Amino acid sequence: MPEPPAPVIDDKVLAYIDSLEQAITQHRSLPALQKLDSVACISDGYVTEAVDKAAVTIWARQFTLTVRYLHQLPTSLLRHQLIWGLSADMFTADNRAQALTTFRATALDSARRAGLSSAEMVFLQKILGEVNPALLD
Repeated sequence: MPEPPAPVIDDKVLAYIDSLEQAITQHRSLPALQKLDSVACISDGYVTEAVDKAAVTIWARQFTLTVRYLHQLPTSLLRHQLIWGLSADMFTADNRAQALTTFRATALDSARRAGLSSAEMVFLQKILGEVNPALLD
């Protein structure tokens, strides 16, 4: 028996998350990042997964903006969803340890090139230390 279509509200929420992701990645929109953070605060289930994926994409495309935003709001739920999403991305790697090592080295290199402050670098180290594909075991 085929599954019933998702309710319209689900489609609208997912489309909203996609639009925020695009605004952040294409236009460096801080207001959109703040709105995505608000969605992270009230999300569960499929919305959480969508926020996780959006956070990972934003991390990859707007690394400096993401780190600086999260540094200013270290208890942000978006931070937790980013960590979960990054961990999930590495979960399926053939060699998780190598994937994690490469990820951390790439992030630190990006941070140095971006000229992050010492405090931002310390914060980044905390995030990198929390990313762990074993969280999904």
